[in-house]
Amino acid sequence: SSTGTRLETPVLEVPQSIQIINKELINDRQIQTVGEATKVMAGVNAFSSSQYSDYVLRGFRSSPGNFAYNGIRGDFYQFDQGALTYNIERIEAIKGPASILFSAGNPGGVINHITKRAQEKARYEVNLTYGSFDQFRVMADATGKVVTDGKLLYRFVLGYENTGQLDPNHDIKNIFVAPQLQYNFSQNTSLNYELNFSNDERTMGYQRGVPAFLVGNNEWDLDRLPRDFSMVDPKGFSKTRSLSNQLMFNHQFNSSLKFTTLFRAANTFQDQFDVTPDAFSTGVVDDSLNMSHGYFKQDPTYQYQSSSYVTFSTKTGSIGHALIGGIDFSSTGRTYEYAGLSTKNLPIDALEFSWASYDRSPSALANADYQTGNTDNTRLFALYLQDQITISDKWKALLGIRVERHDYNTKAFDLITNEVTFRDTLEANALTPRIGVLYQPITSLSIYGSYTQGFQPQYGSNRGGGGPFDPEKSRQYEIGIKQELLGGKIFGMLSGYYIEKYDVLASDPTDSQGLRLIQIDNVTSKGIEFSVNGELSDNFNFVVNYALNDTYTPGDSGFDFYAKGRFPNAPKHNFNAWLKYRFTKVLSGLSFGAGLNSISERETFVTGFSIPGYTTLDANISYKYKNASVNLGLYNLADVRYYYGAYGPANLWIGNPRSFRLSVGYNF
Repeated sequence: SSTGTRLETPVLEVPQSIQIINKELINDRQIQTVGEATKVMAGVNAFSSSQYSDYVLRGFRSSPGNFAYNGIRGDFYQFDQGALTYNIERIEAIKGPASILFSAGNPGGVINHITKRAQEKARYEVNLTYGSFDQFRVMADATGKVVTDGKLLYRFVLGYENTGQLDPNHDIKNIFVAPQLQYNFSQNTSLNYELNFSNDERTMGYQRGVPAFLVGNNEWDLDRLPRDFSMVDPKGFSKTRSLSNQLMFNHQFNSSLKFTTLFRAANTFQDQFDVTPDAFSTGVVDDSLNMSHGYFKQDPTYQYQSSSYVTFSTKTGSIGHALIGGIDFSSTGRTYEYAGLSTKNLPIDALEFSWASYDRSPSALANADYQTGNTDNTRLFALYLQDQITISDKWKALLGIRVERHDYNTKAFDLITNEVTFRDTLEANALTPRIGVLYQPITSLSIYGSYTQGFQPQYGSNRGGGGPFDPEKSRQYEIGIKQELLGGKIFGMLSGYYIEKYDVLASDPTDSQGLRLIQIDNVTSKGIEFSVNGELSDNFNFVVNYALNDTYTPGDSGFDFYAKGRFPNAPKHNFNAWLKYRFTKVLSGLSFGAGLNSISERETFVTGFSIPGYTTLDANISYKYKNASVNLGLYNLADVRYYYGAYGPANLWIGNPRSFRLSVGYNF
């Protein structure tokens, strides 16, 4: 993996917890979004809807800085879209603060999406899927040489999906195109260009789930409504179009010196007519909900990013050094428009809403109860240096430091008059170190300890609350053991960690008006993670992991201003398993897989309102004959009613009932 160090380093030798979801596991489980991959990730779970790019890593909710593509921070998809896996080769999660390589972000970790690369050997693949809720999905993938004996390689990935959802009012259509060209000037020099295009249309961008009913003193009935109850306005719409251009250049000067530069430009357009329930704290009263409709538009959301670094291997006496020095630059931002229409109380009649009629024309902006526009931009510049030190065959160390500057500016404006109503700026600087020590008593076993830091700018001066404020910071102490068994066929890891966030914004309890903010410490997450995966024999593969996590905030802290106690949607226990048996002699080509995903009780944004834990069982049956394959995936076999996550009583994201996917593939 290169995620943890930007060097191709065996995971065994990285003094930090890293988990990899490879393409075989993606195919076996028919993982179609990164959110579905969390069912086999240690210490990672969905925060809200499974359709969102919204996760919990070691107790902390993900932010935009917790995602990367091919090693550059940022996400191709928007928050309300699950990252699709059409062109994903593997998914890597590095746990804990990762600012040394990936800049600002919450301290839970980084999910890095590694895309498929162009290959010399020609290969063509097509895969068709039909599943529950009338899902139809197709993926085509081709790679090889443009000219038989030439140096120019190509890859072309095409994806299309048309599907309903558990919510009968919710439909999704998406098309994805990813052409790629790579020119190999020589064995030492290559230039790769990759384009990603996505067009997504759905009834509603922000799926709302089902509400709970207040039945007593802080007592709630979560299960009164059917699972397919709809809080999606059938007249709503969500249109998202994204385009990303990525250029990667590699040059190996000699066996010791290599230069890499990667540039990405991404733009997204979103246009939505959405609905939001207002009863986050009071729940559903008198069998009705106050529903707010609104226009939402982003045009554009943009990311211009570059990352360049040099790796150099050398020795000082008997001590080896793998040095890396780099420069990161990015300019990201958006223009955002929102217009809120009048809130209406909608009765739940015959277990469904009688949706009110709204004027959805652009002229309705003039009559909106609330409307505003906003533009913002963040410029980032960073320098970093890291040394991966080999002291001896048994002792290794990792030292790194990063210096970074953020310049943020924003303004708000009236959508009708275009008059500027608000301006704000912020400058933030951070220095983040990284230290790791690793001991290998034998080549297949490593024992490590590490200290890493992270940060997150406040993204607003908050002058009205007493700002500007220093960036929010974090630190993690981690110890662990990694071991390979059976000649590397099995890999196991056990780690323990303690994470603290400090300089976190919170309401000042001495301010009677509730305007002033202060910075507090002691926002903590601590836990243990265990994972083991591999193959016991040519027939039997498995992935098993368990995470114990305990989180705490002293109150009103963090990006979402959590109440005192445990973080929302951060389970104390998380257990996952996936077992696969493959016949190699009799019934050769036939495979069976089975697994479970178990999450314990979780708190929400509303004090005293929690959602129960759950355990779901999945299975698959697949058969391969020569170049053809068939894979039947079966999900939630026990038909358990469960909830991925919740904001509060008005938003509970419910999991699918018993369902299936049938995929047929052919490659040549």
